[in-house]
Amino acid sequence: MLKVRNVHRCRYWCGVVALFALLVLAGCAGLDPSRIPAIDGGSDGERLPGKIVWHDLLSEDPAAARRFYGGLFGWTFDDVDVGGGKTYTVVRHRGRAIAGLVDGRGSNPDVNVSRWIPVLSVTDLDQSVAYARANEAPVFQSPVFLAQRGRMAVIGDPEEAVLTLLQSNTGDPPDREAGAGDFLWNELWSTDPASAVDFYTGLVPAFDVKLLEGDAGPYRILKSGGLPRAGVLASPVPQMPATWMAYIKVEDVGAVAAEAEALGGRVLLQPRENPRGGEVAILSDPAGAGFLIQTWDGGQGTP
Repeated sequence: MLKVRNVHRCRYWCGVVALFALLVLAGCAGLDPSRIPAIDGGSDGERLPGKIVWHDLLSEDPAAARRFYGGLFGWTFDDVDVGGGKTYTVVRHRGRAIAGLVDGRGSNPDVNVSRWIPVLSVTDLDQSVAYARANEAPVFQSPVFLAQRGRMAVIGDPEEAVLTLLQSNTGDPPDREAGAGDFLWNELWSTDPASAVDFYTGLVPAFDVKLLEGDAGPYRILKSGGLPRAGVLASPVPQMPATWMAYIKVEDVGAVAAEAEALGGRVLLQPRENPRGGEVAILSDPAGAGFLIQTWDGGQGTP
């Protein structure tokens, strides 16, 4: 099992992260939810339940995040005034909106709240939220309506890994092959992978499960619509709370890792072969948000 040094060991995801995310995305004083921009690619009304359709970066240093991700992947950033003195920043790659950037400064003076939060498509948000509550999973933000996106809620799973649920009103972005600089894959790092899979297959009934055995232990794949959507594995970081981790596709892991350090980030796991193919490394941005970079030639397969 991989040993990764000092990767977000503080158990803050339960309240602090979700609390600030919901304030930005839902209903702090003076905020106008109708200004939260739509997710690119959803226009035909088709939902793809089980697909992670968006990511939000909560950052203690948004300016450093812009410099870091812009320099590393060529991402660009568009600020949207959402009222109440708040700004939601749309992250673009080659002109296509792929993520949001949220200013997390001041949300909690005692911990660094910087991290990536996935947005998971569901068909029936009320049903999914009711399921979460019935299975003792925290609901940090009950369903709210955002005119340009649809209905959203912020939950944790029973291990308190935080994610946002979206029932789109315009349709989800279509499946496409990831290019360099795009989000490639998502994994749930869990302390109890079997129980986690049971929870998520109930949360999203469209999920099927594929089990892969390997030297590093079982690897569970959540699939929907015939495609792999996310992996679930025992956390490779000792004593780390359960969390969702995002992968970004690159062409040269070593070069990108070196550039990340030059831009003020850290290499938490040096580049190495991924047992499932390609090369992988774990990085953190200057504010401490962790993510993985991965080479991959398998199209829409599983990294």
